[in-house]
This record gives sequence, C-alpha cells and structure tokens, in this order.
Amino acid sequence: MTRATVDVAIIGAGAAGSAAACVIAPGASVALIDRIATPQWRIGESLPGAAHRLLKTIGAWPRFVAAHHGPALLKISRWGSDRTVELDPMRDPDGAGWHLDRARFEADLRATALDHGAVFHHARVRTVARTPTGWSLSLDSGTVVAARRLIDASGRRSRLLAAFGQHKLVVDRLACVYARIAAGSRYDPVTYTHAVESGWWYTAVVPGGERLVAYHCDSDSPALRATLKEGPLAAARRVPGLAEAIGQIERSRATSPEVCAANTIARSAAGHGWLAAGDAAMALDPLSSQGLFNALATGLEAGDATLALIAGDDAATPRFAERMRLIWQAYLRHHALYYGMETRWPDAEFWSRRQVDTGSMR
Repeated sequence: MTRATVDVAIIGAGAAGSAAACVIAPGASVALIDRIATPQWRIGESLPGAAHRLLKTIGAWPRFVAAHHGPALLKISRWGSDRTVELDPMRDPDGAGWHLDRARFEADLRATALDHGAVFHHARVRTVARTPTGWSLSLDSGTVVAARRLIDASGRRSRLLAAFGQHKLVVDRLACVYARIAAGSRYDPVTYTHAVESGWWYTAVVPGGERLVAYHCDSDSPALRATLKEGPLAAARRVPGLAEAIGQIERSRATSPEVCAANTIARSAAGHGWLAAGDAAMALDPLSSQGLFNALATGLEAGDATLALIAGDDAATPRFAERMRLIWQAYLRHHALYYGMETRWPDAEFWSRRQVDTGSMR
C-alpha cells in the first residue's frame, strides 16, 4: 500500500474535475482521481461560445484552439409549432459555439491540469472517510490518499457524499436513446431539435464525420423501449422534417443503440470539508445545451472556493453554496420556459409532466 498526502483530492477527471484542478494546482497540491485512464467518446458534445472565457481563465484555451473542434453555426428547431425556426448564434455576443470531439476535449483539459501541477491517479475510489485533518480515500490501486479538502466531480451517478450530508433531488426521469452513424460527408455545422408527442429529438454531426441521432423521452415510456428496439435512425426517419434533416444515411453504418440517463438532478453543493461540481452538484437536461459549460463553470468556482478555504476563508463554503443555488434557480426558470413553449400535446404524459410550477423545486 502506498500513501499520498495532498491539499485537495478531486474525484472525477472530466470537465468539472479538471477545471477545478487547473485552478487549484498552481497554488496547492492536487490528487486528480478517475477510474478511466483515457477519456473515451460519450454523448454530450455541445459547448456555447461563452465557454471561451472559462477556457482562457483555466489556461485550457491554447489546446482547445489546436484541437479544431467543429463550429456550431446554425440551430434549427421544430418546437412549439410545425414551423421550423432558425437561430443564428452569431447574433450572440460570444459568437458561435462548438460541436466537440468530446474525448479530445476532456483529454486536453486533463493534460492542462497536469501541466499546472495536478497528479493523476488512475483508480476507482473504494471508500471515503473523515479524518482529524480532513479525508482519507482508499483507491482500488492500493493507494490511500490523505487530503485536507475534497471535491466530488464524479458525475451524474455520484453517491460518494451521501454519508456526509449531501442530499439529492431528482426533478424528472428523462432518458436518451442514441446512435452514431458514419455520415460519410463533410462537416455539417447545423444543430437540429425536433419536438414530438412523446419527447424530442436531436441530431448533429460531430467532428470526425459521425452524425449523432438522439431521442429523449421518459425512462418509463413505451416509446423508449420501442426506439431502442427499432434503432434511433429508423425511428427518426418516420418523423416528417427530421428525416430530411438527417438525410440519406445507410442504417448499416449506425452503431448499436445505447441508452443513458438524462434526468435533471440537484444535489447539495457544499458541506463540512467538501464541495461538489459538475453533474455531481447539478445534472442538467440536455435540452439546455449547458451541461459541459456548467461543468467548467462550477469546476472553476469550486477551485476558487477551495483555494479560499485553504487560505482560511471559512465563508467560502456558504458563498459557493449560494452561488450554486442561484445557478440552479436560473436553470429551472429556463427549463420551465422552454418546455412551456411546447403546447401542441397538452394531454401527452411527457409534456404534462413538465408543465409544472418550478417554485415547488426551490
């Protein structure tokens, strides 16, 4: 058994954990822990233009530029009516966003954190325990990490801090069925969103030439099982308008359908000796296209708060918690507004479940 003693242990080396490490590592010792040695492709590839400020702040902008992620130059949606609506993101003061090579993006963030001085541990956290000086984390690699402060950035399924006062609120039971299809064509900078009676669809071409086709509905919906059985591409082709957006692609070039949870979750963001960031603090509906941006922003803020705590500023914990509460409330308002725009199927269970007073979620 080996032992590592650090100022801060960060569980999860995705966008949130790496962003936090980029902030902390120049001024304090950091153990960045993740069970995945090398980031792999996963769904969630949208990043708005405003993210460039965060990437510059944490020192990740040069690598981001060098990766040549695909620009997202136009958003088209059928939402609230059968008419298509186009949104030119160039009207945004921050400019267009990107469709990311997600694996490259996370690998670059992690590399930047290591450049700043963080030490990466490829391991799964087996146990977390309090000690008189902070925390003790037992890893399945045989290493025990002793840390003064702890940041949980382990993602949507996080349960690590439940024993230390973290509470959880699940707002909905959204799920996503998706597949990637080798498009065999040049990059398409258009993002397309399409509401249907039982949920909504999303499609875009990601760097590398693959088209992502994703269907979002409730996890207990028969439509989920039907789409998983038929395959998202075949099901999408039966939706007028969506079929034209996808174009002619051979079904044989599609990956096997996969399902992932996409439900909205809020967790306590701070407690005695710990902070949470990214999906471990709040997991957002993919409709918001803010998941990765939220991971970067909350990771950065968790890093700043942790440095303040190390310096003796105990008020940093309630400040961070209040900041996360404000972000959550702003997200809920946006969530209610956007789902409230779709009124074509008032009796459909998917939509009626989302026509709620979000004041009850505060």
